[in-house]
Order: sequence, then structure tokens, then C-alpha cells
Amino acid sequence: MNEDSLRFRELSTLASRLGIGFDNLALLDRALTHASIACERKDLHENYESLEFLGDAALGLAAAHLLFQQAPERTPGEYSRMRAALVNRRCLARIARGLDIAPAIRLGKGEELAGGRARAALLADCLEALLGAVYLDQGWEAARAFAVRLLEPELAALQEHHQIWDYKSRLLHYCQSRHIGLPEFAVIRSDGPDHRKVFEVEVLLGGETAGKGVGASKKEAEQQAARVALARVGVSFDDVDME
Repeated sequence: MNEDSLRFRELSTLASRLGIGFDNLALLDRALTHASIACERKDLHENYESLEFLGDAALGLAAAHLLFQQAPERTPGEYSRMRAALVNRRCLARIARGLDIAPAIRLGKGEELAGGRARAALLADCLEALLGAVYLDQGWEAARAFAVRLLEPELAALQEHHQIWDYKSRLLHYCQSRHIGLPEFAVIRSDGPDHRKVFEVEVLLGGETAGKGVGASKKEAEQQAARVALARVGVSFDDVDME
């Protein structure tokens, strides 16, 4: 059996295992071909980089859609942080390892010897390129469904372990880590008609006012109060590892 036949069998087996019915396996091959092999194989002119660009965009949209459905009524800032926690390089590399796509990646000898097949950045890039290939071959709905299938377990794990930080969660974590009393929130003002109410909330730490916030809902006002409290104790979202 020649090399092309072996590659076709390898890719067909992978596509079947991933549950993707590729019409054009050349796209899958390209998604799993690193630029380093071009120096050694003059017959391989294409690599995953363009597909990665496309897959990155598709992944971002799929993640945003998933979050909008499963975490309604979040603020834009919260959605952005939640999405960043889902589609960062470390998370994508972990998913790629779970799918075991590394053995199917074409690498040049130098990249192979340098441990490229295990590098998080390369695995994450190939996963995004794979999604880009699914999008081109099967269309948006298939790409979205594939992305959701990969991201839903990660989202559940993040929620379970409180690794998606909003301001209230971050303040709670701050209090727990320093063994001080948990924050207490109280509505101190509510004005306006039912359809346009404005709420003002204060948050207490150790019985003392640590921050106040205003919003169109109690939840929004609580978030703003927690944000002020965090700023007063010198904590920001920059302190949270989202990479």
C-alpha cells in the first residue's frame, strides 16, 4: 500500500472516530499539515494556517452562541470573559489531546524532533484548522454542532469549579481565600416604573460598606457593587488566569 493510500485510510479512520462525514478528505489533510513539512515534501504545498484563521472565527461564534443559550442575561463583559476561558490555547490543546489528533498531524523532521507534536500551541491551531475544514466541507450547522460537542463539557467543568469569574464570584473567591466573612448584598434604593426600574445595591465586607452599584436589575447592580469592592481591595480580573 503506497503512502497516499495509507494517509487516506488514516484520515478516514480519524473522521469516522470524530463523527464527521467529510466529503473532501483533502481539507482534513490540510488541517493536519504543519508548514514545517513543506521544506521536505515539495508535493505538499498547503498547510493548516489559513484553515486555522477560518476555524478560529467559527469557534468564536459557536462559543458565543453556546454561552448566550446556556448563560442568559449576562453582560457583554461577562460573555467575553467566559468565551476567553473556553477558547484559550490551553483549553483547546486539552480538547485536541482528548480527540487524539496528534498522531495524524504531518510535521517536518525538525519540528518533530523539537517536540512539536505535543506543543499546546500547535495542537490548538490544528483543532481550529480542523473546525475550519468542517465548516468548508459540511457547512455552518455541522461546524457549530461539532464545536458545541467539544465545548459543552469544558463549559460544564468551568462552571462546576467556578473558573468563570464574574465580579460577584471573584469577590467571593477573594473573601474565601483570605478567610474573612462572605460578602453581603442589600438593595438600598429602587426607583422608576416596573419596566424601567433602577436599583442601587451596596455590598458589605465584615459589616462595613465596601462598594455600591447601580443597574437596571438587582443582579446588574450587585455586579457593579462587587466591582467597586474589588477595586478598593486592589483586585482586578487581570489577576485571574484566563490563558
